[in-house]
Amino acid sequence: MLHCAPGRTDIALAANSGAYNAGIAAGAALGGLVLQLADVRGAFLVGGLLTFGACAVLLGGRLLPGAPQTCAAQRRCGCRHRAQRVSCPRRIGW
Repeated sequence: MLHCAPGRTDIALAANSGAYNAGIAAGAALGGLVLQLADVRGAFLVGGLLTFGACAVLLGGRLLPGAPQTCAAQRRCGCRHRAQRVSCPRRIGW
């Protein structure tokens, strides 16, 4: 987040924190709903299936060939990098 929003780090951190807390709230709400409709085993089963699905999406995004992923800072300078962890050569003066 901080690498892709170099000029607005405070907003990037606030958005990251808000998304994290919204995910916790959504998970708690879904867990409470499943717990009312099914027993404790059903809640664990749904949690496991959601975890498996999330892992499949993450691994699929990394393993499937596609367009290079660029962040906003890299798009502004015109660089194209395969991974967002790579620093932009134009921005740091390589």
